[in-house]
Amino acid sequence: MAVVFSTIYNKAIQLALSEGLDKVQLNRFLDYKVENKRVPMELLLEVYELASDKLQAGFGLRQGKQLDTTDYGTLGLSWKTCLKAIDVLNNVKRYMVLVTDDGSIELDESEGKTKLVLNREVYRTGIKTANEASFVMLVGILNEVTGKNIKPIEVNFKHSFSNSDYFSEYFDCPVNFNATENTLIFNSKALEISTIKADKFIHQFLLERMEQEKSKLSEQEDVLTSEINKLLKESMSSGIPSISQVGDYLGMSARTLKRRLADRNLSFRELIQKNQHETATQLLSNSSQSVGEIAFLTGFSEQSAFNRAFKRWTGQAPNEYRKNL
Repeated sequence: MAVVFSTIYNKAIQLALSEGLDKVQLNRFLDYKVENKRVPMELLLEVYELASDKLQAGFGLRQGKQLDTTDYGTLGLSWKTCLKAIDVLNNVKRYMVLVTDDGSIELDESEGKTKLVLNREVYRTGIKTANEASFVMLVGILNEVTGKNIKPIEVNFKHSFSNSDYFSEYFDCPVNFNATENTLIFNSKALEISTIKADKFIHQFLLERMEQEKSKLSEQEDVLTSEINKLLKESMSSGIPSISQVGDYLGMSARTLKRRLADRNLSFRELIQKNQHETATQLLSNSSQSVGEIAFLTGFSEQSAFNRAFKRWTGQAPNEYRKNL
């Protein structure tokens, strides 16, 4: 399940309250008990969608403007001690996962321009607000840590928006919607500006700390594969769910789910086959159900297809496997 820092979530709720949403509308969000400083991304997206439906347009802009380094834990501290503005963007690229695992960042520098790409598929309304808030926040952070007015030279969003004036005024540059990528483009020279509290030694300490935090997340990450395995096992007998259905359940797009599995050198198909194999061998070993019934319970519509798959997995036909136990 995709997660995000609770500080970002809490600020969104407080902003929505201050702009007119009442506690009844936000009751279940206010009652949510935060654990480990993170909340499901699904909850933040629901707050954004409620705000988009009930409040004045531009909630993403207003949310992004109120976010600062204090909302981002160790990553936020690292931004303050970066040597140059470009280091802020490099740290976002490397350690965004510490704040949220929904999306990723790429950086490209060519012909005097630095392009930041936010890879986060727009699969629901709340993602539009999340992407807008992210870009507004990043520009605000650059200005906060340098004390200078660093502005992009172009901003692009993949989603549509009826009035871009909100953003054109804030970014002070062309802002395009319905683009092919979510991008912030800067003049590379502008990102060579030093930060106010640049400190090489403290920054190195914070980088080491973030590497440790990232390692811990990797160890825990297999909450993701555990969730998928659990869902596949529970649904197998009624039909294998699609990657889009699993993504919806976990609060992310199919594209994001594919990427996160690829980061672990896995594919959705491999997880399906692993679970079919495990379930089939368990049933053949510990039940009296027929091979045909087991084929059905492992998501196969035909026993012949199950037989072929099982022989591919084990080198034996199902009946042969059962006899050799």
